[in-house]
Amino acid sequence: MKKLSSEYKKLFKNKEYKKSLIQIIPFALLAGIINYFVYDYLKTMQGNYVGDLILDYLPTFGLFWFRSFGIVIIVSSIFILIFSKPRYMPFGLKTAGLLYITRPLFVILTHLTAYPTKMLIPETYPIIGKVIIYQTNDLFFSGHVALPFLVSLIFWDNKKIRYSFIFIAFICGIAALLSKTHYSIDVFAAPFITYGIFKIAEKIFKKDLNFIRIQ
Repeated sequence: MKKLSSEYKKLFKNKEYKKSLIQIIPFALLAGIINYFVYDYLKTMQGNYVGDLILDYLPTFGLFWFRSFGIVIIVSSIFILIFSKPRYMPFGLKTAGLLYITRPLFVILTHLTAYPTKMLIPETYPIIGKVIIYQTNDLFFSGHVALPFLVSLIFWDNKKIRYSFIFIAFICGIAALLSKTHYSIDVFAAPFITYGIFKIAEKIFKKDLNFIRIQ
């Protein structure tokens, strides 16, 4: 804790670091506003489902707790990780914001509805779980796969974190397919699009990358 506290003190003496942290706030607000209006728009859209080479042959599993509360644990772990490594905070949070600004733009392009045998949430399921498991047709691309994969890219130099979050992204992808909450293309395209977003972030958030190199 002393080492972490010392690192925070050192970074907060840097005006550019503090300025970069403040910039995260409007960025996060923009991502939130875009997502709000996109999900509101999706509620009004009626699409059709399509066949899927993989889902057509897979049985359907509920996986309710993993798809809802498991994701909460994963996201909470990501925030703890980011705040425990303050040098990564500006770049990490801005890049995550860029991901959640970009994804809604993909979601609204093609109006598809979920696969017909998508898991159905039981009536007795906790209300908070129903809120977490989105009911709108936010299909392409899978955010559950994209976010942990993005974390692996941000912390690529740390092998333990890199492989841990690649594994988490893999598990999230398997869960999405088995619960049929995503088409296979939503899952398989997520790492490629996420990598593209990450490379764009490296270009536009160059100053924030410099904080990561501070020793």
